[in-house]
Amino acid sequence: MNKKNPSIFIVDDEPLLSEMLTDYLMEQYEGFQIKSFPTGEACLLCLDEQPDAVILDYYLNSKEKDAANGMDILKEIKKRNKALPVVMLSSQKSYGTAIKSIMYGAVYYVIKGQDAFDEIFQVIKANV
Repeated sequence: MNKKNPSIFIVDDEPLLSEMLTDYLMEQYEGFQIKSFPTGEACLLCLDEQPDAVILDYYLNSKEKDAANGMDILKEIKKRNKALPVVMLSSQKSYGTAIKSIMYGAVYYVIKGQDAFDEIFQVIKANV
């Protein structure tokens, strides 16, 4: 990790997952400044805070039905800041979704599961 106190945005409509991921990342590295958002739209409103990385859920509309999905938010983030590392997080084991995520600028695609949090930490460590 190059930065002393990297700023990480977590975008997921499941508050429990966001909280667990925040706790895990803080255990791994106390210097993280972490902010969580329940929708991609809320994250976009704060992009001017210039986070060092974004962890973005693929499905973002299980709670708010008209919320944009992760792919649309990824495209908008990349429009605004091409260099910002975005890790796409999904329960989908589809290669097509993974490839599309990478094609649109995600640095990595993580499938939710037992090792997902460690995978995310390793990607952030390598990219921030």
